[in-house]
Amino acid sequence: MSKKITFFISVLLLLPCLVFAQTYTVKKGDNIWQISKKFNISVNEIKKTNNLKNNKLQIGMKLEIPDKDNKATQNPKELKNNNTEAKYHIVKKGETLSKIARIYNTSVNEIKKINKLQNNKLNIGQKLIVKAPGKTQENLSTKKDEKIPVLATAKVEINNKIEEIDSLKQNEDLSQLSMTDRLILFAKKMLHLPYRFGGNSFSGLDCSFFVKKVYSMVGVNLPRSAREQFTVGIPVSKSELQPGDLVFFKTYARFPSHVGIYIGDNLFIHASSRSKKITIDSLEAPYYISRFIGAKRIIDADKESLEKALEKVKSNET
Repeated sequence: MSKKITFFISVLLLLPCLVFAQTYTVKKGDNIWQISKKFNISVNEIKKTNNLKNNKLQIGMKLEIPDKDNKATQNPKELKNNNTEAKYHIVKKGETLSKIARIYNTSVNEIKKINKLQNNKLNIGQKLIVKAPGKTQENLSTKKDEKIPVLATAKVEINNKIEEIDSLKQNEDLSQLSMTDRLILFAKKMLHLPYRFGGNSFSGLDCSFFVKKVYSMVGVNLPRSAREQFTVGIPVSKSELQPGDLVFFKTYARFPSHVGIYIGDNLFIHASSRSKKITIDSLEAPYYISRFIGAKRIIDADKESLEKALEKVKSNET
């Protein structure tokens, strides 16, 4: 009896040291990039765990998803060594600084600083230090009495957003997504960027520039203002809205003066003058219900008709 108890206790003591992985079955329409986002783990980790040579998946394939928290199972001695020794990364084809920073939970600026890089250009096979020796989380954290200028912090956040978007544009798996999925993905990547009336840059942009910028990322050129954007595309009713449709409102003027991108579930993403940033709001909110004036479908619109509408807008301006 005592042997059984001893064995049972031994098993219980070993449980915390086991690393569990979950299994995911590939469904129709899945790609490795979407799955990595779903489980908040890198494509490289999925490929390494499953011995995949490339990014191709087959319906019904079972993938082992490594546990994100398996670091907690490491030996304390190993953790100590991890804190005192430098970590390196060999640059592979298609990788960017932003992508590598996310893998190692660090920032682009930190990698550039410790590697003394002047720009974001990388070469295949290049060896990067991704963690300087002796740097622990405690060393990297801000001291209580240390004050960081708000403007400087905001600028870093904007730069990080730009780098993330640039990295996403270069992702080879992006071509596997539909135009609508790519559009919504780019729009959400711009969440929390600052709003500025008449703004034409990532450091401050207005509603129509946000829409124009997002659509340009999927190869569609739109006019600059909300009023002009209301003249292009296919009119759709509120009940027929699909993700990617433009939704228009009358706010400070009698003509269409505000625009956003519908993302489904009665929600739309837009550069909000009220929130002072790119945000997501509900079409059912009282403020937007009373000001909604219509919607336009751009994705299914004939390319030639869009170009004609743009020419008409340009000719009216001259």
